Amino acid sequence: MSGLRSAVEDHISVDPADIPTDDLGSVVRETAQMMDRLSTFLSQVGEEARHRGEPERDGFKSVTAWLAAQVDWDHATARRVSSLGRMLRQFPVTAAKAGDGSLSSARLGVLARAARRFEDPYQRDEGMLLEFSRDLTLRDLHRAVDHWENVVEAVTAEDDAVDRANRAYLHASPTLDGWVKIDGFLDKERGETILTALDTAMMPEARATGSAEEARQPSQRRVDALTDICSQFLSNYPGEIGGNRPHVSLLVDAQTLRSGDGKVCELTFTGTITPETARRILCDSVVTPRIVNTEGQPLWLERSVRTATPAQRRALAARDKGCRWNGCDRPPQWCDAHHIDSWTEWDGQTDIDKLVFY
Repeated sequence: MSGLRSAVEDHISVDPADIPTDDLGSVVRETAQMMDRLSTFLSQVGEEARHRGEPERDGFKSVTAWLAAQVDWDHATARRVSSLGRMLRQFPVTAAKAGDGSLSSARLGVLARAARRFEDPYQRDEGMLLEFSRDLTLRDLHRAVDHWENVVEAVTAEDDAVDRANRAYLHASPTLDGWVKIDGFLDKERGETILTALDTAMMPEARATGSAEEARQPSQRRVDALTDICSQFLSNYPGEIGGNRPHVSLLVDAQTLRSGDGKVCELTFTGTITPETARRILCDSVVTPRIVNTEGQPLWLERSVRTATPAQRRALAARDKGCRWNGCDRPPQWCDAHHIDSWTEWDGQTDIDKLVFY
């Protein structure tokens, strides 16, 4: 193995700054091919160790743990390498293509995924799939293998699609430093819907004229697109939630709007905002006035009916911020407005200071 080390050392001993410009591309390709072949070889060595029982003799419970200890890897990396090694032992024709450098690690990864999921069909169609890998771009290879999976195992593919749909998730929450973080994974069907909506909402700005320096990044335009989509949804939502049409709620006192030194200026979910942000929101909003005290707490709404009105619910949401029951953090839209004094037994009044969110 000293010859291998010497070959690698010779290859990387050249200072990249000394490589002629015309040779840069070939050096990149040659180095990448060498790395791919070494990666394949390493996976096969790990599999050979598993096959001979070396991890157990060294006191490890699995080849994954053994590999991680040998080269200071995390277990996820070691697991991928050991899994690839088992696949290459099972399918020697694919292993030969990967070993001689004609199959890149990226293409091998696509085929390995298919082989692990559909062993018998892959064994049957191995030659055809290797031809796909040779003739197609990497992107088209992904699509071809996806189509092959759907054709050879329609039932399993459908089960996989259902499983992906069940495992999809989306997190959206305010952070402690004033941002809102959104992340998740979506199945193809719902992901396609969201990508189509975002692409459509981004089109007007994408068509706008301007210099390259003025053009905003797609990730920035995507934020505006998502905001526009959600605003349209709220504006056209047909029903009510918690007695109100869903809407973005801003609570701000007059002093803040006039001079910026008031005491209340906040949104329901994300909290305190600047006075200038509040003024910008109010420029394109329906304003519902509230009589508040110096602490920003809503006072009388002069309503004496059995059930809290939508206006009173909005006032309660501004005051209580959600459920007031000890230890409960439910948001306003999940709460009911309860009388502090029983309506039927103690002649409770439906006034703002006699109501509370539970």
